[in-house]
Amino acid sequence: MKNGDPIVNPPAAKILIVDDERDLVEMLAFALQKKEYQTIRAYDGPEAWGKIQTEKPDLIILDLMLPDLDGWEICRMIRRDERKEIRETAILMLSARALTTDRIYGLELGADDYLTKPFSLAELGLRVERILKKRRAVSDLFKEVDHLRYKMQEQEVGLRKVIHDLKTPLISMGASAKLLMRRANQDESLDFLRSIYENSLRLTHWLEEILIFSDSPFKGMVSEMEEVEIQALVKKTVDLLRATGREKRIEIDFRPDLTLPTVLCNERWMQRALENLLLNALKYTPEGGKVEVAVVRCAEGEAVEIIFKDNGIGIFAEDLPKIFEPFQRGRNAAGEKGIGLGLSLVKEVVDLHGGKILVQSQPQKGATFSIVVPVRKTLRRKAAEMAAENFTNI
Repeated sequence: MKNGDPIVNPPAAKILIVDDERDLVEMLAFALQKKEYQTIRAYDGPEAWGKIQTEKPDLIILDLMLPDLDGWEICRMIRRDERKEIRETAILMLSARALTTDRIYGLELGADDYLTKPFSLAELGLRVERILKKRRAVSDLFKEVDHLRYKMQEQEVGLRKVIHDLKTPLISMGASAKLLMRRANQDESLDFLRSIYENSLRLTHWLEEILIFSDSPFKGMVSEMEEVEIQALVKKTVDLLRATGREKRIEIDFRPDLTLPTVLCNERWMQRALENLLLNALKYTPEGGKVEVAVVRCAEGEAVEIIFKDNGIGIFAEDLPKIFEPFQRGRNAAGEKGIGLGLSLVKEVVDLHGGKILVQSQPQKGATFSIVVPVRKTLRRKAAEMAAENFTNI
């Protein structure tokens, strides 16, 4: 609020009084108006329901024993209404029935409070004030949550802009290093350039993962699927990361299967998943270790299994159930840098291809990760189902 602006008080709460005793309605209306509340009157169930929809009161003082449509049913209709402003209306039930079971039933239906007749006007006034105060607090809390959500979205947009700005010089750096690598003659210079190039790739990879999990990562995946030579894609991934393995003197043993069929998949995202699994194996395998990569047919030719086996630090059994969740890392992974997004991305990609990801591991004995992906016919059915589901959700 700027200096000099008039102070605007919030509008007085609107209260609907529903009772077939007209004298009681008039008395309650008079008492509440003295407290500067707006009041509306209704004397039976149907009239009350009509005014609830047209007037949208902040609070309803609702008698249970009404003609034609009783208070229990009105309360049930309010809480089941599809309109938020009606469904969240505050309700104070009135009844001459003092049984505990009635009170409990009213609260179970969604009443905010329950007052037994006869009652004092002072007590009713306090209960009305308490209910409205609670409702205002909840409303303010939701507004604060919405404000925080908006601020977070603003910060996320800013972060994504920074990440995009960082990616450009990293890509340029990598391209320049690669160009110089072709011209370098000395082994030492070549090693330095190779390090610059591979680290620029790695940083770009990490930035892309952060962007992936701040947006809808797989939009359009089904429509972009195509026939892919899965073995060639795995070999491409292995060749791309051989230099990374050489840095740690890790042997990558690739075992192809020459009889593999093509697989219907999104090549770009499948390669990302393969890169993540191989990078993960290289990261957690000690110097001089070995990573085995194999591609085999399985499930009577209906699927292809891509296997990554290392002899690294392994994973504790209690960490395995959560290993594919975002930002989850094994307890023994603290010595390696990472934020725990790689495996969760792999699982998302595999799930959306209708496949499975499997893991077997023991601490200090390595880990074996497998991707099982359906081949063309099976996946076409899955893609059709996903497309139909996406169409239904529009």
